[in-house]
Amino acid sequence: MKRADVARLTSLERKALLEGLAAMVATGELGLGDASRILRSAMLGMDRKTFAQATKLSTSVVATLEDDPDANPTLETLNKVFAPFGGRVALVFPRLEEPPPLNDAEKQRREMLKAALEKSRRPRRGSAGS
Repeated sequence: MKRADVARLTSLERKALLEGLAAMVATGELGLGDASRILRSAMLGMDRKTFAQATKLSTSVVATLEDDPDANPTLETLNKVFAPFGGRVALVFPRLEEPPPLNDAEKQRREMLKAALEKSRRPRRGSAGS
């Protein structure tokens, strides 16, 4: 998913995309850093430095959140990261019943989000092929 693809979405489609992303974080399919990376790169088309300046965070805080699966950001940091998208971090308890199965459109949105994440990942230093 590219910024141009997101720009063509209706407001309801963008909202569904954001809700799908939140659901993927809630189920553990994506981490908060993954969600941040997708939103920053695909939704806003910003590099880390520009996004950090816009959210009044340091570039290293944004990089750590996005790259380190063991990152431990503060609630304030997470709220700053998700505020440009209308998001905020909240306490949510698990559902007692199973959620309804995903429809085809939601499955497609989730695959697009996962593809966007993979395209935006940087190769790790010292990994094979670098």
